[in-house]
Amino acid sequence: MSDAFMEIDTMGERTDNQYLLALAIARRVRKLRAGAPALVDDIENSRRRPFQAAMEEFAKRKVLYNLDEEKQ
Repeated sequence: MSDAFMEIDTMGERTDNQYLLALAIARRVRKLRAGAPALVDDIENSRRRPFQAAMEEFAKRKVLYNLDEEKQ
């Protein structure tokens, strides 16, 4: 298992809302597929897959998420 996946697993254990974490990652993947630039460098593979890039961004805390209290 890659370091990014292990870090996401740890983040999932620490959060009160694992669904929110999964939703945030999915939203970031959609943005990457739509052409948003990745926030992580990829030296090994110039054609990084959006899901892997999103996972690494969250693992390195380049993308943050929170629960919007007003919508609850």
